[in-house]
Amino acid sequence: MLRIVTVTVALAAALTLAGCQSTTSAAPTPVQSTDLTSSDGGFDKQAVIGVVLVHDDAALAVELRTGLSDAGFRPDVRVAPASGAASSQRAAVAQLVRKGAKALLVHAERPSTLTGVVQTAHDAGVVVVSLGDQLPAAGTGGDGVSADYRVPAGADDADVAATAVEMVRSLQRGEKPETDVTDGDTTDAE
Repeated sequence: MLRIVTVTVALAAALTLAGCQSTTSAAPTPVQSTDLTSSDGGFDKQAVIGVVLVHDDAALAVELRTGLSDAGFRPDVRVAPASGAASSQRAAVAQLVRKGAKALLVHAERPSTLTGVVQTAHDAGVVVVSLGDQLPAAGTGGDGVSADYRVPAGADDADVAATAVEMVRSLQRGEKPETDVTDGDTTDAE
């Protein structure tokens, strides 16, 4: 009798563990991208933060890499070459989503070419921050916005980087940043 009970318990445990194993998605869902609140919990401070820039952004790349690293994040900075920048940026965004980036900072060469991959990032729960010009909305049944937040372009790369890093810090804490995606003006988050 004891042997039957032991075999039954072992079999039940094996079936339970087998039921827990399944394929995982390419990118975990850290937060709900367009409705970020403190209850969402943000993401790990050592998270990968993807940065996708154009070839003219070498100084901004250095500023963002330094600022994000100093804040405790793991920046993955991709600068598109002058030739084929749009396709290079599209590939970089897709790779960063698959890598599990929790947020993407994107300065697009041609914003319209990123529509599909930005929607994929949203679907994976990645928060997308547009640097400079807004990214166009997907228009494919998406959430109606292209980027969750926007950091307006500035004359000084250090200021743009500092604003972007502070925005990522807010996202990491599960807080809604104070920059409005619709016009880039600073607004009160409450």
